Amino acid sequence: MTFAAGPNRAPSTPWGIMATVAWVVLSFVVGAVFASACFALWQGDNPRLPSGYDGVLITIGVIASIPVQIGVLGWAARLRGWLPLDYFALDRPKRGALIFSVVCILLIDLVFNALLYVSGRDIVAPFQVDAYRTAQSAGWLFWLLIAIVFVAPLGEEITFRGFLFRGLMRPGYELHAIFGIALAWALLHMQYDWLGMLQIFVLGLVLGWFRWSGGSTTLTTAMHVLVNFEAMIETAIKVEYFS
Repeated sequence: MTFAAGPNRAPSTPWGIMATVAWVVLSFVVGAVFASACFALWQGDNPRLPSGYDGVLITIGVIASIPVQIGVLGWAARLRGWLPLDYFALDRPKRGALIFSVVCILLIDLVFNALLYVSGRDIVAPFQVDAYRTAQSAGWLFWLLIAIVFVAPLGEEITFRGFLFRGLMRPGYELHAIFGIALAWALLHMQYDWLGMLQIFVLGLVLGWFRWSGGSTTLTTAMHVLVNFEAMIETAIKVEYFS
């Protein structure tokens, strides 16, 4: 028995709204449990409680949990009769859309950096500095970079603009789904202040629009990678030259 859609067989309808949300919650729970186990194994017989935003803990959590989350959601897609890559919409984006998306991301980053500066806030959030410094002191800075710039965007885009988008999108209610997913994604980033969360929400709206108009989660993942890469560069400049 196979769940893959053959050449003469169209995939079944996606999971319903409640089932989609349930699968996403399950993926987060299973991923968190696995990450906690990995962190416990890494600590061994010398357990320690991390203080603040520990870069090592963040790195282990991201690298351990994201593959598990993707695995759970991929299994859910297979159970529904889809190939996971198709369900997640991980296909090749058009070059024009990719160029336009980069311009949009740069403009959004410029606008919000200006707002942060005008309002007297630091462009780099304190938790980013804490994570950078603790990872650097432990010799984990490279792995933090991998986790934040590549692994986290892939996991979040597959979850939100891939699996969740597929299950929540209904004809005539596309904007409702984009808004709801952007809001849920923003609420996941409680480490930011209200302006930072507003930026995440606006980014979520933009990513959702590109996912809807372009039909590619690969495109939104590339956009997300760029956002996180910019954040890491800004954090490195802050720590290395202005601290």
